[in-house]
Amino acid sequence: MGIPPDWAHRKGFKILGVTYGLASNVEGLIHNSAYFEPGEIYSQITNWEVIEKIELLPQMDSSCLIHDDPGLPFQIRSDGKELFVQGNISQLEKESTDRRWTLLGNIGLWYRHALAIQEQHGIYSLHAAAIYKPDENELVVIIGKAGAGKTVFVLESISRGYQIFSTEMTYFRLSQEGVHFYRGALHDNIRVGSFVYDFPEAVEILNLELPQVENPWDHKISVAMHCVTTTQSELINPTISFIFPRIERGVSQPVVRELSNPRVLVKYLYDSASEKIGSTILMYERIPSISLDSEDLALARWQAMSELAGGTKWKVKQAKSTFAGPKSCMEKIDE
Repeated sequence: MGIPPDWAHRKGFKILGVTYGLASNVEGLIHNSAYFEPGEIYSQITNWEVIEKIELLPQMDSSCLIHDDPGLPFQIRSDGKELFVQGNISQLEKESTDRRWTLLGNIGLWYRHALAIQEQHGIYSLHAAAIYKPDENELVVIIGKAGAGKTVFVLESISRGYQIFSTEMTYFRLSQEGVHFYRGALHDNIRVGSFVYDFPEAVEILNLELPQVENPWDHKISVAMHCVTTTQSELINPTISFIFPRIERGVSQPVVRELSNPRVLVKYLYDSASEKIGSTILMYERIPSISLDSEDLALARWQAMSELAGGTKWKVKQAKSTFAGPKSCMEKIDE
C-alpha cells in the first residue's frame, strides 16, 4: 500500500546490507530508541551487531507500516515485503509486561519479518551462538532454543580465551567462493547467577559490575562482548563444528553423541533456521501472530542448510549433541 503521505514519522535501517523502512502515524511507536540501542534486554542490538540508521529511501528492501488507531481492530498483513500492523498499539505498548514480545521487541514480529527479508537476499540465520578459535580457524556454532545452554558455552569459551563471534543468532551466506559467516550480536542477556555461581572469572574478563539482587537467577543483565570478539567481522570458509547442547546444573559427566547421519544434521539446522520465521507468537501477551514463512523461502532454506552441512569448500569438523553441566560443557567437544 505504500506509506500514507500524511504520516510524518519515518526512519530507515540497514542491517547486513539489507534496508528496512519503518513508518507510523504516531511518533513514539517508531522513535523509541530503547528498541534499537544497547542497554535493554528487549533491544534489537541483541540480534545484530550493527543496526545502521539511514534515510528512508523511495525504494527499500522492506517496509513496516504501523497504523495506531484505538477505533480499529488489531490486524496484521504481510505480502512478503511489506508488513502492515494496525490497532490500538499505543495502549498495548503501555500495558505490556514483557517488551521482548512487542511489535519492535527483540523477539517480536518485526524481528521475524526482518529475518524473512534477509532470507530473500540470501542471508540465513541460525538460532545459535558462535565461538571462534583463531589458532584452528574453527567456528564452533552452538545451536539451541532459549534455555538450551548457548550462554554457558559463551561464558566457558571466554574463560578459555576464545573469541565470541555471536551471542544469539549466527548469520551466513553461500556463494561461489564458499560460506560467509557474518558477526552477529555482541550483547547477550545473561542471568546474574551464571556469573555468581558458575563463571565468576568472566566478571573480571568482561569488566562487569554485577547488580546486587535478592535472587541472582531471577535477574538478567545485558552484557557487551566487544572486548572478547574477533578482529574480523566476516569469516570465509572456516572449519565448522556444530554443537547441539542441553545444559543442566548438577550434571558432572557429559553425555556426548556424534550426529553421524547427514540427513539428521540437515534437519536440525533447518529446524533452527526456521524457528523464528516459521513460528507463531503471542504479541503483547494477548495477540496471536501467525508465521511469516512461505513455501519458496522454506525450500530455499532447506537447500541452503543441505549445502552448509555438506561442506564442499569448507570442512565440517564435527556435529555433536551434548548433555552436560555448565562447567563440563566443552568436554569431549573442545578437542
